[in-house]
Amino acid sequence: MLLGPDAGFPEAHPLAEWKSDVALVDARTIPPELRKQADLRLPEEERAELEVYLWEMAEQNAEFMPDTRELEALNLDQLARLTSLDAQTRHFLESHGQAYWLAGFTRHSDTLWVHREGGAAPFKSWVNWRDAVREDASPGVPGWLSQEAWSDLWRVRWADRVLRALSGGEVTEAALLLAQARKGRRHLIPDDLAQAAAEAAARMAEGADEVELPLHGPTRRVRLPGFTMTVWELHPLDLQPGGPAPSHETHVPAEDAWVLVKDLGG
Repeated sequence: MLLGPDAGFPEAHPLAEWKSDVALVDARTIPPELRKQADLRLPEEERAELEVYLWEMAEQNAEFMPDTRELEALNLDQLARLTSLDAQTRHFLESHGQAYWLAGFTRHSDTLWVHREGGAAPFKSWVNWRDAVREDASPGVPGWLSQEAWSDLWRVRWADRVLRALSGGEVTEAALLLAQARKGRRHLIPDDLAQAAAEAAARMAEGADEVELPLHGPTRRVRLPGFTMTVWELHPLDLQPGGPAPSHETHVPAEDAWVLVKDLGG
């Protein structure tokens, strides 16, 4: 289960196991006429139509028992900021000058990429988990947290932090996981656990130092320092010995994370 701003989204296929990418777009940024031509429908539009249909059916048949799972799935879709795209829709958007995101990860080389395709300002970027980073000045590891737990926390949060830094906050780890789940035709609906996780995330956002996490117990807040990383503008395998290696540095800001108290032995 993911925490933070994306609490409640199921982590069915963790990003660390990937060797693929997904295309994503904020459909609300596409002009309505183009959105219609691309057959990109907003969840709230689908929900409104479905609610009308269910109301009409109930009016016609007093014994009609609606299946609300699709409505619940659309509720989850409404929370998602990005919509996944197939190849045909990607081509349509590019041909009409509309931008979208292509993001992914491969476990074989621990490489993550975020590309902005199409539109007025396309770019490509690759980063590697193994590349050295320059940490901001910080108090360091809290005395109550082991170095092993600190390293694990850093790695678990790395992908989401980097995705947001490279995309200006638009692409998140949860967006990738949800898009991957849709590829596998998984039917996702919110449940009590997801709701409880969202409520826990809200308490975290309010600045609480300890928050009760569903199924796991209390968690304690820790501050992860910001860092500066090298971003490659060509795929690492395309770099030629002695040739240019275009790159730039990007800063990932500091942020809070939470550690399970039971893992601290107290």
